[in-house]
Amino acid sequence: MKFLKENLLDHLQRPEFADLHASLVRRTLPKGAFVSQPGVGENRIFIVKKGRARVYLGYEAKEFNLGILTKGDIYSTHTGTFVQALDEIEVLVADVETFRRKMVGDPEVTKAMVRVLGNILNTSFSIIDGLVFKDVNARLVALLANEARRHGSPGDRGGVIVRLDLSVEQVARLVGSSRQTVSTLLNDLSRAGLIQRPERGTFLIPDLSALESVGGMRQ
Repeated sequence: MKFLKENLLDHLQRPEFADLHASLVRRTLPKGAFVSQPGVGENRIFIVKKGRARVYLGYEAKEFNLGILTKGDIYSTHTGTFVQALDEIEVLVADVETFRRKMVGDPEVTKAMVRVLGNILNTSFSIIDGLVFKDVNARLVALLANEARRHGSPGDRGGVIVRLDLSVEQVARLVGSSRQTVSTLLNDLSRAGLIQRPERGTFLIPDLSALESVGGMRQ
């Protein structure tokens, strides 16, 4: 459930982005640390250089996950969400005003950021649509299928390998359900031959189109 289709770090390597890149400060945080929390610290923009972080809403004792930030993703600390490192994470940080000033001064940066923000908005609407209109099984299938499409690798004997490197409990949080429910659904998909689980956090999808059909992603 990656937030961007493109890697912003690739843009920052271009000469016209040198000024913006120089304004970013590198920070390294351990697994479990918060990159940002609602109402804590100054408003900043950050880009993930290494590692992953989950983005979620928290209300009383409940957590509602929105997705995972990975290498090249950009996010803001003033969104009202929690951003917590899933493993050791390295981020490039700038305050909002500095980032805005660099964008205004460089049309190439502005155009790139418009594309990035458009991808974030599009992904956010997809997340909301899934949470409101789809059941847990459809959300789980969508998570696996989208990761397969974006980051999957060919299996030795065909199919697509997806390495989420997440526990069942973490996957459950991402799709807004309980660990028990997601575990049952994964077992059902496995018995139906739609997925295989060769090791923890890794899935082999023999026929991606068939999996998407079960989840209502194909008509």
